[in-house]
Amino acid sequence: MRIAAGTGRNGARLALCGLLALLCLAPVPVRAADLPPPVVTYGDAMRWYGRAAEAGDPEAQFYLGYIHDRGLRGANSLPEAVTWYRKAAAQGEARAQFRLGLLFDSDPRLPRDPAEAQGWYEAAAAQGHAKARFNLARLIEAEDAPRAAELYALAAEAGIGLAAFNLALLHINGPDEVYDPAGAWRWALRAQDLDAPGAGELRSRLSAAFDE
Repeated sequence: MRIAAGTGRNGARLALCGLLALLCLAPVPVRAADLPPPVVTYGDAMRWYGRAAEAGDPEAQFYLGYIHDRGLRGANSLPEAVTWYRKAAAQGEARAQFRLGLLFDSDPRLPRDPAEAQGWYEAAAAQGHAKARFNLARLIEAEDAPRAAELYALAAEAGIGLAAFNLALLHINGPDEVYDPAGAWRWALRAQDLDAPGAGELRSRLSAAFDE
């Protein structure tokens, strides 16, 4: 669940578009007055993000955090990234909340902090962020299997194949509250439809078990 910008005759003007493509982010409708000034160079784009972030724009704060996080300006700066992510997340920017969750959940550059990761995943999941729902389910599965099952289902319905796969396993291996062989079969099929690794083997094993 992790993620290069194009160059060419219009590479400088397309710097912002390249960044958006890198992030795999859906375009967000904006008012005409909200549009940035025409981009002439990549440096202009970065300066615009910096000014907008300093002015308190949460989307610009998220992008600036991502630039520092991924080293898109050169060497990455994790402290700067966390600072801008926190500013954006405090204003309800779900992508920043999710990135903070990832950083504290599994990024080797930071000491792992499952409690903080869970808090940020909770915030993003509450806004419908599918990957946050998946990661939150993974974190709480052992302690709260019924809620994890609900979160996996929501993430799977949003197209995350591993969520369907994990939910199928949970219906087979989980506690009594979530034990559901028929449900396991259905979610294994969904996981296979979504090309989740191992889903075909899981479906075959479930088929063999049902045939016994």
